[in-house]
Amino acid sequence: MIDIEPRCRSLDLSFKELERFVAVVEYGSLGDAAKILGVTQQALGRSLTKLEDILGAKLVSRSQGSQTRPTLTGEAFLQYAKSQLNSMSQALQHVQSLVGARAGRVSLGVGETCDIGALSRAVGEFHERQPDVEISLLEDYTESLLDLLLEGVLDCVVGAIPEADYTRRGVVHEVLYSIDDIVVARAQHPVHKKKRPRLKDLEGYTWLVARRRPNDWSVIRDAFLAEDLAPPQQVIRTDAVMVGTQLMLNDNFLFMVSPTFVEEGSSDSLLKQVPISRPTVTRHSGLMTMRSRQLIPATIELINIIREHSKARRRKKYRVSVGQ
Repeated sequence: MIDIEPRCRSLDLSFKELERFVAVVEYGSLGDAAKILGVTQQALGRSLTKLEDILGAKLVSRSQGSQTRPTLTGEAFLQYAKSQLNSMSQALQHVQSLVGARAGRVSLGVGETCDIGALSRAVGEFHERQPDVEISLLEDYTESLLDLLLEGVLDCVVGAIPEADYTRRGVVHEVLYSIDDIVVARAQHPVHKKKRPRLKDLEGYTWLVARRRPNDWSVIRDAFLAEDLAPPQQVIRTDAVMVGTQLMLNDNFLFMVSPTFVEEGSSDSLLKQVPISRPTVTRHSGLMTMRSRQLIPATIELINIIREHSKARRRKKYRVSVGQ
């Protein structure tokens, strides 16, 4: 006999319970969440109890003063609750856009390997076609953006396809182009005085490494060891693009990054490539969406425009003068 009771009980789950659960976790207390939602603490508490009864698990721990924090189960369920709420919001926008009530909204995540020039042209073209569509752009490392894609905050992500397997979590991707990382430093860095710099000329300097990509540090160290050089000892790990860029401009740090980070600039760019062949990593830049999520027509149109503008990147070769 098949037990269908859990499925039947889940039919009692409403978006109200999900919304109230997310608010309690995000605001950290029943009192604050109740004020934001415009309900009483008692009503909020009953919603939480109902949700926990339906799921058969404790989602939040409550302490004196109505302070709350999610349990391990609550933290795991939080992502799915947010995804459901965002999916409903997108569904409403989709229907409203189809009936002409509003043009809709497109949320795009921009990762570090994205060809900024091509993307900006694609977004500009899309805006000319659909001037009433609200465009939301968020720039970060792809791994961070994928967390928001899973939660339903973003409709799609353009960036480096991660090494971790996200397909089991419903993420689908298509490769737009592949690109090799380069080493960059500020224009005043002593290495730029070398006509044909070698890896040995980079000994002793501090490197910036993406916090979400610890393997990059291994690639950098292995490049030095392969040439019997002393590997770097100092590293600063950061995913803050603006802060990281300022650090690069203020000191003689080195950074292994996509050439799109500097190639759109002119020859007098504040950050310049160090023309060496290693260390490097080949990144596969792609478009990532959720398999189960229905995209509104505006999002589909933007994705198609991005595909067209990415064709130029596939034909483009990033040439460097490599020291021997």
